[in-house]
Amino acid sequence: MAAAPVPVDYIEGDVIVTFKPSATLTDSRQALAGHSLVLTKHFSELSRHWGRQFGLVHQSGRTTAALIAELSRDPLVERVETNYLRWVTSVPNDTFFTNLWALRNQGQSVNGTVGTAGADTRFLPAWALARPTTNPVVVAVIDTGVDYTHPDLASNMWTNPLEIPGNGVDDDGNGFVDDYYGYDFADGLANPTDSGFHGTHVAGTIAALGNNHVGVIGVNYQARIMALRVSSDGSSISSSAEIEAISYATTMKERGVNLVAINASFGGGGYSSTELAAIQSAGNAGIIFCAAAGNSTNNNDTAAFYPANYRLSNMIVVAASDQNDALAYFSNYGATTVDLAAPGVNILSLLPVAQAGLRSQLLQGTSTYTGNALTYSGGTTGITGTVYYCGLGYPTNFPAGKTNYIALIQRGTLYFSDKVNNAMAAGARAAVIYNNASGLYSGTLQTSNNWIPAIALSQADGQAVLTNVAATVINAPDPANIYQYLDGTSMATPHVVGAVAFAAQNFPADSVAQRIARILSNVDAVPGLAGRVHTGGRLNLQRVVDADQNGLPDWWELQYFGHLTGTSTNADPDHDGLSNLAEWLAGTNPTNAASVLRLNLAAVTKSNAVNLQWPSVAGKVYQLESTTNLSKTPFVPFLTNLSASAPTNFVTDTNARPDRARFYRVGVVAQ
Repeated sequence: MAAAPVPVDYIEGDVIVTFKPSATLTDSRQALAGHSLVLTKHFSELSRHWGRQFGLVHQSGRTTAALIAELSRDPLVERVETNYLRWVTSVPNDTFFTNLWALRNQGQSVNGTVGTAGADTRFLPAWALARPTTNPVVVAVIDTGVDYTHPDLASNMWTNPLEIPGNGVDDDGNGFVDDYYGYDFADGLANPTDSGFHGTHVAGTIAALGNNHVGVIGVNYQARIMALRVSSDGSSISSSAEIEAISYATTMKERGVNLVAINASFGGGGYSSTELAAIQSAGNAGIIFCAAAGNSTNNNDTAAFYPANYRLSNMIVVAASDQNDALAYFSNYGATTVDLAAPGVNILSLLPVAQAGLRSQLLQGTSTYTGNALTYSGGTTGITGTVYYCGLGYPTNFPAGKTNYIALIQRGTLYFSDKVNNAMAAGARAAVIYNNASGLYSGTLQTSNNWIPAIALSQADGQAVLTNVAATVINAPDPANIYQYLDGTSMATPHVVGAVAFAAQNFPADSVAQRIARILSNVDAVPGLAGRVHTGGRLNLQRVVDADQNGLPDWWELQYFGHLTGTSTNADPDHDGLSNLAEWLAGTNPTNAASVLRLNLAAVTKSNAVNLQWPSVAGKVYQLESTTNLSKTPFVPFLTNLSASAPTNFVTDTNARPDRARFYRVGVVAQ
């Protein structure tokens, strides 16, 4: 998937103004007063340093564009700019990123445990070197299913492009009807939604959406998840269902799906040659099979755990490490049978939305009354109706001739199920049963049924609700509770699967063996893992993309040099004046002196405007800067966020003056 354009966020009604050197602070204030404006903030130190006045101007009710247009015409104003909002570029904006110690461990406390700074997978520096892609990789999650509606995952679900969902037809002729998100091999159904919570958690660690101001972020947040459900009860998995799922993934790979890995966060005793053959077939098709080592503190070298112990050439077996780079207390291990460790303790990821705690409320006017859902109650994101008082909920207590209302019922005498059943029969859309003693309570409708939403309120809240007045009842999963912490090698394995997907994105031509080597040859050696796992180390995502650790992506070095250079980022092999690092950032060819980001003066117009041009690279964003004195005045940006119009960008500077020298430079904006 191509990188999304960087959003240009700014504060409406704000501008940053630079006055000409001849204008004093008093002159500047008077100039603004002439526009019915004031200097909201004076940048005094900046003004002193550069010998001109800088400041922020804010005016409610006026747009930034209007302010720029008006102030640009003032003879004392040199420049007017938007007050942009900047987001920290290296840290995702996902709400719970700081809780994801596996991605960035700064020694913070997560779920009550303090970690060791640096005991993480080097997620942020790895993604700073990532290769842009337009062909997202796909990962199959063989598990309890996946909540493909989860807001932090829905956009990263794989969908079968040749299948029309819900039409009851095997559109693509692969033997499975309506396999749009994947398939349920436990029940032979098209819907692979989670029968528990395990698979959704795993999928989130691999590919939860990133930089969406929501929840968490996956190790490869640009990957796609194929959901293959193999459990009906959220716990047990039959080998037959697993084998079918592996075979399905293999078939889809052979049909052209860019599927690179299978996550197998499960296991048990018992060798199965068919299971082994299925995994081997997947490997022959180019799929890496990542298996959890197990959670029984066993040595897999002496106590076999399957499928982890098959030790096929397309397999990676994963133990769990904790926040302090120690082997997790529960993790299986094995110097010859377990490959590496990855974070598997206090791992925050997704919880199926349907299993989140309910938000049960009655909203009336400006008042919010929070209660409990009665067990088996119907759900709603919002039912609105007039509230009628219905006594104890006997059939004779309900208003005659009314429908689609909210029944306010007092607790006592009748079972809750009787009260709600009577309310439904009398035309109510929702029922609110308040306590007959102080405080809130929990109750049940006893059996599953097609109940209307029914919530419990405290006595005080129930008595405060106004009758014959409209209100809204909410009884829905709380979006704040759709994440959970889990421990296990099941949680460690998806970190490695995400790394495999990351390797495939950066090195799409690699074989299975080469891809596995990128993972296993580039771990962080950890003393506590020596002799416990084959590599003696913990997953390092950064080294997957920069094995020679020179700050340049390996895929870029291979593209231009044919080998890893291992040289400094400051090297300039084509002697064009730009270092390897500068060429990498600019997207130019470091082996061709003619391929360089260099600004050219195209022409000076009759109005003394200056036309400028430079060779540009598709996908890059540029910033143009200028100064009037190379020795005394710094370069100041005057055109920013200029998208490439490859092969050449042209701009005109209309602020150039015939009586003053002006110098320019162009640079790439970090993306």
